[in-house]
Amino acid sequence: MIVACATLIIALDTSFMNVSISQISADLNTDVSTIQMIVSFYTLITAALILLSTKLQDIVGKKKLFLIGATLFGIGTFVSTISSTDTMLFVGWSAIEGVAGALMVPAIVSIISGTYSGKKRTIALATLGIMGGLSNAFGPLIGGVITTFLSWRCAFAFELIIIFFILGMQNKIPNFKPTESKKDLDIIGAIISSIGLVLLVLGILTLTKDVTASISEIILGLIVLAIFIWYELKRKRSAKVPLLDVDLFRDKNLRLGASIKLLYNLTLKGGLFVIFLFFQTALQLNAFDTGLASLPLTIGLLIFTLITQN
Repeated sequence: MIVACATLIIALDTSFMNVSISQISADLNTDVSTIQMIVSFYTLITAALILLSTKLQDIVGKKKLFLIGATLFGIGTFVSTISSTDTMLFVGWSAIEGVAGALMVPAIVSIISGTYSGKKRTIALATLGIMGGLSNAFGPLIGGVITTFLSWRCAFAFELIIIFFILGMQNKIPNFKPTESKKDLDIIGAIISSIGLVLLVLGILTLTKDVTASISEIILGLIVLAIFIWYELKRKRSAKVPLLDVDLFRDKNLRLGASIKLLYNLTLKGGLFVIFLFFQTALQLNAFDTGLASLPLTIGLLIFTLITQN
């Protein structure tokens, strides 16, 4: 439950932000496109560092990396709460929380998988899935209520309280010894993968602004990622530890699971971002009405989350 709370706030972080875009832009005296950019860069930074973070947990230790990420998340949340300008919000939310999210996400599942086995592991992972599902379901509604009747800053403050809970209960999380040393860190692979992911995600995020430039970035990103795969295969053949063991994708279940997760994020999270933006800009709905409009989605996600995790 302690590490699942991290999943809760990471999911809430994005969902409440989506319904609060108009209010945040008004309070910080900026425009909607700037807040969109801040949201996009949060995704960009997390994506760029996720592979490196996955390897760092083997070198630093799962628990230690998770707690570092939680601490950074708390700092980023505090900066976001007191933000008086869009620059402060970018630093706190996009930069610091983006890095923190990348550090925590891989460690969450690793800690659970390393702590439990058999049926208990299944129950623990199901609990993790339920927490993520419920936060995705209720995030827009809760965010709309908090933003309208209190302030969007209170949503960040709520996340900070959960971070204090996680750090206060850290002794309950078992320690895991590092399985690799610093010399095993694939620095070159980390740089290549980060560049490839940044180009790919940036190209997708800016697709509506300059189609030619965006497609060029996407193609270049795919080329760089292809180079990354080639480099990782070469490194493994040289008996060195790769940043990503590409041979893992020979596993049918892994390929299927990753594909389903990709489709889920593209359709649900990507679609919701566009829908909530339409509600606030085209229909001029406030945060509460935007959250209320998501109620059918909330009910559907709640029902099917409980069914699939049963």
